[in-house]
Formats: sequence, structure tokens, C-alpha cells
Amino acid sequence: MSERRNRVQLLTALRFVAGLAALVSNPALGQPLAQQAAPATTKSTQIVLLGTGTPRPDPKRSGPATAIVVNGAPYLIDAGPGIVRRAAAAYDRGVKALAPANLQTLFVTHLHSDHTVGYPDLIFTTWAQGRHSPINAYGPPGLEAMTKYIMLAWQVDIDVRTKGLEQRDLNGVTVQAHDVKPGLIYENLGVKVTAFPVPHGELQAYGYKFQTPDRTVVISGDTSPSAELISNCQRCDVLIHEAYSDDYKPADMPNWLQYRSQYHTTTTQLAEIANKTQPGLLIVYHRGVGPTGHEISDEQYLAEIRRTYRGKVVIGQDLDVY
Repeated sequence: MSERRNRVQLLTALRFVAGLAALVSNPALGQPLAQQAAPATTKSTQIVLLGTGTPRPDPKRSGPATAIVVNGAPYLIDAGPGIVRRAAAAYDRGVKALAPANLQTLFVTHLHSDHTVGYPDLIFTTWAQGRHSPINAYGPPGLEAMTKYIMLAWQVDIDVRTKGLEQRDLNGVTVQAHDVKPGLIYENLGVKVTAFPVPHGELQAYGYKFQTPDRTVVISGDTSPSAELISNCQRCDVLIHEAYSDDYKPADMPNWLQYRSQYHTTTTQLAEIANKTQPGLLIVYHRGVGPTGHEISDEQYLAEIRRTYRGKVVIGQDLDVY
């Protein structure tokens, strides 16, 4: 009995020694976790389409708003209607960077209402839902004045929430608005943002170029074909650009063709722009779909662009992530 017990103990000891030998011979197993090779990581820059719509109140598409998330920090471009609720929907789908308290940095392409009516929503809803840091907003001249009058318009709300039972922090409702000129307007934590002028009728308007540690993303805002945009997106990783089908003709604008030539880009023109810039990915957003029952399909948009452009192109939908 004793001899059998000794054999079992010897076998156990031999297995233990063999295990140690395996650890020594296997570098990954033998190292502390901190020294093991890091697993492959996904891109640190995400693009989240929060709203791809136009002034038309389309239930499927909120107003123009895009989030570029870099290492967990969100940078918003435009504040169309529904921006905060779309951010909440993206949060529920796993983009945790878009929690209300994190929505602190905004870039506005131009001051048309469909790109800015969500601005008060961004300021006050996120504050009431726990944001304690100020919002920094950047845009063309007029943004500072717009911000001033928004704050005056909601003064009653501010007073009640800060002086009443809620006792909310005034710092969270502070907005630092910046009227900016073209050029490098923002640099922090490896992110550079350059504003460049784009033609959008009588309005002063900007496109933006985001340079992050792993991607270069250019967003057009509303524009007719722009040499500045072409210059800023030479083989950029992603180009997000507005477009209107050649067949799109709103019934309430008899001078649409004249208007479109000064304010917007057709699918044919966008294909030409893409051929000149060669982005890694072209995302079409802020597109006209036409009246109910006569919508212009995504497939038609793609077909019109692909007549002359062979690169990768997608028609953006709300809450798409790239």
C-alpha cells in the first residue's frame, strides 16, 4: 500500500515538473500578462452617423449630425434635430463614448437651421443628464452670437435648475463658443481639426479635416463642388460628403437647378470629386430622397455615382458605424 502511494506521489511530482518545463518553453505562457503580446486592436477612430437627413422631417433620418470618436472621446460635427437621442441610441448599441456627459466638443459647418436646431438640445439635455464640463463649440462667424441668444432664451430653465431644488452645476451649462477662421482650429490628444471654406450659396460654410492617430477623415458639410475640399482630401481614409441625385427636384422650388448649382453637389459631381481625391471610403450623407411615394432609392444613388467612380462607396444611414 505504501509502495503504491509513493508511486502516485512520484507521478504527481513528475507532472508538476513537466508543467513548469512547458511554461519555460512557451514564451507567451511563461511571461506575466503585462509582457505578453497585446492582442490585435481595432481602429481607435470610429465614425458614427447620428443623422443623415435633410430639412424634410423624415422619421427614419434625423438631421445632420456626425460623431468622430477617437480613443473614447467624441467630436461632434453639426447638431441637427434629434442629435442627443441618436447619440443615446448609439450608446445603447455599444458606442459608450456617446454617453450624455461626454458630449462636450462640437464643430458646426454652417448656421442653417437644419444643422443647428439640435444645438440647444445638446446644451441643455446633456447638462440635465449629468454633464458637468463646459461645451466647446467651433464654427463660422455667427456661432458666438447664436450661442449668446440661445442661453438668453433658456434663462428661465437655467435659473430654475441652478437655484431651485435641482442645484445643478453652472459649469455644466457653460458654452465656450468660438467663431473661427479657416486653418488649424483644434489640436488635443493627438487629434487635429482643420477648417476649410466651402461654397454654400450666401452662407459662410466650412468643411472639416480630422487627423487622428490612425485615420484622416474629411466631412464636407453642405457644399457645391469645392477645390478646397479636394485639396484637403487627397487619399484621405474617409470622405463624408453630401449629395443630391440628378433626378431630385423638390416641388416647392421652381428654381431648384439654379439653387443646387450654388448650394449642393450632384451625384455626378461627387463621383468626379471622388476620382480626384481617391478616398479609402466614400460615405454619402445628407441626401435628398424625394417626396413620399416617389423616393429616390439608395440603389439609384449608388448607380449614379458608380457610373464613373469605381472606389468603395456607401450610402450612410442613421447609426451606421465605420
